[in-house]
Amino acid sequence: MEASPHGSRVERMSRVDTAWLRMDNDVNLMMIVGVWLLTPSITLEALRERVNTRLLQYPRFRQRAVADASGAHWQDDEGFDIHHHVVPTALDRDEGETDRQALQRLCGDLATTVLDPHRPLWQFHLVDGYEGGSALIARVHHCIGDGIALISVMM
Repeated sequence: MEASPHGSRVERMSRVDTAWLRMDNDVNLMMIVGVWLLTPSITLEALRERVNTRLLQYPRFRQRAVADASGAHWQDDEGFDIHHHVVPTALDRDEGETDRQALQRLCGDLATTVLDPHRPLWQFHLVDGYEGGSALIARVHHCIGDGIALISVMM
């Protein structure tokens, strides 16, 4: 680990995680997408607070992935703003579509939407009022962790 010229922490990315980052492209997003159905519902403010106190204790979720000539590295996002990562998302139903079908379509749309490469590579979308609770769609780039590691972090 070293300091960048701006004083933020820089850490080399592992070879495996660098491979995941480099495999990512417009037609092959290396993103893990998960859905939680929450009953009772959770407010956006409560979710942001929970993410802030629990998930953000892992530095990786506050760091950007930066490709460089020798691979890639993690760099602290000095302008980190939880509002870019935990966002309210509306569930728009097409005519004749159930809430479940609309949620599936939304998940498909989000699974094919690129994460902002200038920010840490994850985002949570909160759908309020889903089946008497909330739906939470998590999108996390595979370079942050594999599926098994992310499950234990998310729990």
